[in-house]
Amino acid sequence: MTQTLGLISAFERMAQHHATQDAYVWQDQSCTHAAFLTAVQQQAAVLEAVQWQPGDRLVVLSTNRPEVMVLLGACAWLGLVMVPINPKLAAQELQQQIQDTSPKLVVVSPELVPALAEVSQVPCWHMRDAAHAGIGPVGADSNSAFESALPAQAALRRSDAAVLMLFTAAVDGRAKAAVLTQGNLVSAAQQLGQAWSLTTQDRFLGVLPLFHAAGLGLCLALQLAGGSSVLLAQFQPPECAQAMARAKVSVVATFSPMLDALLDATQALGDGGQYVRIATGLETPEARERMATRWPQATFWSAYGQAEVSSMVCVGPAHAKPGASGRVLPGSEIGVFDARGQALEIGAEGEIGVRGPSVFAGYWHPERLQPVTTTMQHGWHMTGDLGRIDAEGWLWFTGRAAHKQLIKTGGENVYPLEVEQALLSHAAVLEAYVFGRPDPKWGEAVHAVCALQPGANISGQELIDHVALRLARYKRPQTVVFAPAPLKRSAA
Repeated sequence: MTQTLGLISAFERMAQHHATQDAYVWQDQSCTHAAFLTAVQQQAAVLEAVQWQPGDRLVVLSTNRPEVMVLLGACAWLGLVMVPINPKLAAQELQQQIQDTSPKLVVVSPELVPALAEVSQVPCWHMRDAAHAGIGPVGADSNSAFESALPAQAALRRSDAAVLMLFTAAVDGRAKAAVLTQGNLVSAAQQLGQAWSLTTQDRFLGVLPLFHAAGLGLCLALQLAGGSSVLLAQFQPPECAQAMARAKVSVVATFSPMLDALLDATQALGDGGQYVRIATGLETPEARERMATRWPQATFWSAYGQAEVSSMVCVGPAHAKPGASGRVLPGSEIGVFDARGQALEIGAEGEIGVRGPSVFAGYWHPERLQPVTTTMQHGWHMTGDLGRIDAEGWLWFTGRAAHKQLIKTGGENVYPLEVEQALLSHAAVLEAYVFGRPDPKWGEAVHAVCALQPGANISGQELIDHVALRLARYKRPQTVVFAPAPLKRSAA
């Protein structure tokens, strides 16, 4: 395999070969590949006013806007690390993640300024509001400053330099950040581009959030293939259908129940879905069957991945092997291992391991201010997921290891322990057990069983409201039922 490029070299290639073609579209404004590189250089020049050290963190709290991708490029240019944070988090969670990353600067989009004002004392720059939409550098004082900003003197082109941190596994009740390098992101983008034969003609509907590995990774996959992404600040099906029709969107990624809503919206519009050739995500079999009828020209691709492997590492047409997660992307490897770390034979179930250029540098350690590798075993990243590999190389995901139980609801990860801790923080709760149940709309839903302190009296709704003050809305239990202590648990 050829040597992995850094992000800046990859962006320069796109600007050279596809200068006049769109890289991003937002609010009916387009940004070509050449303009994107210029915006990255200008943003790096403006950021240089801050006294940075290599590896310093820049937190971004934003809806989907091209500035997020420009800031990623500027961080690559200067050797910084961008940390996009989920704006749906409760204030307590938001404060914790900002505190853990020790950023030198926070950049926030206008609509999220009030949420940030409640929790952060870190210096903050505001993106421009929609009335002045554009991709001039965040932090410049005026339009003239936008135009006169000069590129930074030298870009950091090392592919092994950390450039992105994505908060993910809260296995122990506290979210951890996966640290990804420039090479990780470029490799993952190029692998997916090769598997899907992405071209300059492809257009991606960018509604998955850019603080997710899938949303950001898919934007990069399209960009590094010379294609473009149509970014939308939020998922509103009618607006999405209209954007799909205008831009002739060919790539769609959704989390249940988004695909059903898109199918309804494009049908109502009478346009918008006929250009789709690739769809992927976490969707129900029923939604995929509807898609096959409504968009017969499109293929739904199953996938397996996580933030720690820079988004997707296995993909495959869902109709080829219903229930399977696909084959490993070229350049990476997957294996299945027993509890001792020994590779298992074909068809045997064990923990899924991944190795290759998209595997992360480790989890961020707030005290050491550096990534620490805790999942590597004999050169393999152990994912915490269970599966088997068949004779044709297809991965079959079969569940999660006991130490990594999580609930996947509407594409978001919810770790039971963090919800249990939020419940236990109420004085009335003696024990709490949180689990997921299948849900026809969201895939899985969060539920809880609690045992109360002797003499305590509280309703389930009061406990749900208590959790809502501490955790993001999607992490709240849908139901809370009560049982006598001690709660009976299985060995798992």
